Amino acid sequence: MSDQNKNYIKKINLNYEDGESIAEFIYYERQAAIHDLINENSFSINEDDIEGPYVIDIKISDNVLIVNITNDNQLYSEDYRVPINSLKKTVKIYHSACNLYFDSIKKGSIDKIEEIEKNRRNIHNEGADQLIKITESHFTMDHNTSRRMFTLLYSLYI
Repeated sequence: MSDQNKNYIKKINLNYEDGESIAEFIYYERQAAIHDLINENSFSINEDDIEGPYVIDIKISDNVLIVNITNDNQLYSEDYRVPINSLKKTVKIYHSACNLYFDSIKKGSIDKIEEIEKNRRNIHNEGADQLIKITESHFTMDHNTSRRMFTLLYSLYI
């Protein structure tokens, strides 16, 4: 990230239940999203004079996305609570698409993988667009950042 652009996520932490058991592909998706997000993102808080880079802690509790944001100089720390009920259906559909995709890969069903992946990508984009919409009063993020954040939300929600 450029030193001139301070509106980015420097570090992201996921808070989930100890001993949480998740499918291998969800674990992989989570790790890839964190890696990609830290390497390339555009994120800012919609408040005057609050610059990053940001350290973000994310958790889900009772269908509410709780995002704690601290800026690099630690002069700012705030919890944002975003209801995510509107994402529930998209997350479930995305989970089904992911299961189908990874099952097809395991079984060697190559003939339909391209179509399944296209469908999965479209659902992922829809989830990212919905996430931008429900967080726009608090944050501004580009589409790729939102896609990665949706993946993290998905990995915590499922």
